[in-house]
Amino acid sequence: MEIRELPALLESELTYPVDTGHVVDQIGNVELDTPATDTSETIGVILAPLGATTFDSPNELYNTILGNVSDDFIGRKFYDDRGANPAAPSNAPDPTDEIQSF
Repeated sequence: MEIRELPALLESELTYPVDTGHVVDQIGNVELDTPATDTSETIGVILAPLGATTFDSPNELYNTILGNVSDDFIGRKFYDDRGANPAAPSNAPDPTDEIQSF
């Protein structure tokens, strides 16, 4: 399933408030496809590190899932079209260099 389809699933399949255990029991095997690769992650795997958590709304659960997906869901990590490329060398002084006074 594509991640853009997830809000409708969370709305239709669960009754809120709902805890992590119930989410995993009901829809934990649903696979979310990564946008750039041919891999996927299940909702159960994404929520596993959270432990026992209660979600009061589909939006809260959706935001939690989005915040915990793997790096495979990130297009160009650290990409910023408004600034310099972070991998490019900078002309700024290195803060670890010793400052010398004359």
